[in-house]
Amino acid sequence: MKRSTEVKKLDKALSRYVRKINADSSGLTSCFTCGKMGHWLYEMDCGHFQTRAKYSTRWLFDEEAGLTNVQAQCKFCNLSNGGQQYIFGKRLDEVYGEGSADKVVQLSNQTRKYSTKEIVELRKSWEARFPE
Repeated sequence: MKRSTEVKKLDKALSRYVRKINADSSGLTSCFTCGKMGHWLYEMDCGHFQTRAKYSTRWLFDEEAGLTNVQAQCKFCNLSNGGQQYIFGKRLDEVYGEGSADKVVQLSNQTRKYSTKEIVELRKSWEARFPE
């Protein structure tokens, strides 16, 4: 099992979950940063508040704890506007409580190394939660 392949599979599994979880019965969900509606599968990305290069928060999505680094974002916000990091952080504080963005930033600056086995387990966990 190749680590880079497993990382890609985990990225895909979490992305599908994050984009679909808040979609309505028509498959529409809203962009976390601009509010634009779009189909979760075709028009939305899995946007990251802190860069994916920071493995400590790359797959952080724990809404119950108010700690999430990923949300559905339209392609314009995510790609053309560089992820709208400032607005993303402000929205995290609005949705999950003041200081949420700061917590994610602090976590992102910690070093976290995942074993390939942990990556596979995380992927399986996200795939099992995917709403059909």
